[in-house]
Amino acid sequence: MLTPRFKLDQDENHVFITIHAPYTNIGETEVDVDGDSFLFVSSPYFLRLKLPGRIVENDRSKGSYVCDSGDFNLSFDKETPGEEFVNLDMITSLLSPRDIPHVNPDLVEMLENDGIVIEDDTGGEGICNEFSYGFACKLTTEFKNIGTEFPQIFELRVPEQVSLEERHSLRQQYEDHKFSSDHYFADLFDDELLAPYLSVTLSWDTPEFNKDEDFSEDEISILKELPNKHYVLTKTEHKQVFFSLIDILYGFCYDRRSTLNESTVESSWTINKLSSTLSWFCVFNEMKEVLVACYRRALTYPMFRNFELCNKVKNDVVSLLRKGKKFTIKCMINIHQMFNASNDARYILNQLYIKDYLIFLQMCRAEEFTELGNNVANIEICKKDLDLDLEELEAAAVMVKQEESQVMENEVALKMASMSLLPGLKKNELVFTDSSDTSTDSSSDSSEDSPDLDSDDDSF
Repeated sequence: MLTPRFKLDQDENHVFITIHAPYTNIGETEVDVDGDSFLFVSSPYFLRLKLPGRIVENDRSKGSYVCDSGDFNLSFDKETPGEEFVNLDMITSLLSPRDIPHVNPDLVEMLENDGIVIEDDTGGEGICNEFSYGFACKLTTEFKNIGTEFPQIFELRVPEQVSLEERHSLRQQYEDHKFSSDHYFADLFDDELLAPYLSVTLSWDTPEFNKDEDFSEDEISILKELPNKHYVLTKTEHKQVFFSLIDILYGFCYDRRSTLNESTVESSWTINKLSSTLSWFCVFNEMKEVLVACYRRALTYPMFRNFELCNKVKNDVVSLLRKGKKFTIKCMINIHQMFNASNDARYILNQLYIKDYLIFLQMCRAEEFTELGNNVANIEICKKDLDLDLEELEAAAVMVKQEESQVMENEVALKMASMSLLPGLKKNELVFTDSSDTSTDSSSDSSEDSPDLDSDDDSF
């Protein structure tokens, strides 16, 4: 059975459900309402929704089918008039979820939107397996030898043999090796090259941007195919999931700024490469740790490597998150689409991380995105934080540039000093000699007073 594309809307007293089910048999269509449960069956389509509030099927309920569009338009009364149904645009979270997994009620702190259970940490770590990877570090053996299988995607070849702590040290060593001071210097002094990328306004900061724009048909098609899961996370894991979200969105924002809002075929590489989560299966425990890793990779791998550009991208992440939950999900859908279209099999990153993020984010509170953006904004990254000796390198580069400038000035001064006016020429006076005409007195006089010029002299 197929899950049809659908959309929900509401007013003060009603819920409106639109279901796109073309080429179906209307006579065999069944609709059933039971409190917060909604069921639609019309071969080959099947849709079961868990609503955020209760509706009733009564004499005022309405239903119609538009043949041209293939849409069922249904209307139901709210059981409690005036009740606000939240998250009606979160497609995946409306699909009937699986059974809630078993949890220890003594450890549960809160249950958010019937989808995310947060437990107290056990053992002080909050990590059940130090060799795990994937979303919330829940995978261990499902993708054995994944790094070796996809060497163009992962810089860490055997995550199942490298602990979470060791991954960071290995990553930093590798970045130190790959960092190019020459490339960094070139971008440091090329103001003209970087000016467009430093000054560009990203699409979500333009006046015409609408953060509440509905999901497109393509976006809905992706969301409706995702399973509605429940997540049981420790407090530590819950924070780590959001830290890795920042790590991924930083790469996305860098790509948007470095392509002037127009992603290219290289965009999936950029996002993949700039994210330590996606390249090294890294897990972060502090916000500053995340941003330092993002800056280091942005100064090591992509075409433009500039510290001011890194700061601009950080601000872009803040702005993106402050646009809210729906827009953040839209950006993650965009990443999902780029990874699926990649020629380097980056669809595996969707399997490991992005699909779960698309499910998880729909269950989060809207306030969490603003809070996360504010947390990023409150962190300031200095050059010395990156451990790339940037300040020392820049100081040396300035000295070299000054020395080169002084050498050039000296050379120019020497050339100017060695130049002199031709004998017999007065200031602001030019003399033209025509060798073919020697009949005039002035020509003869000039010839006598001036030295012979070589025939190949190009001074004039």
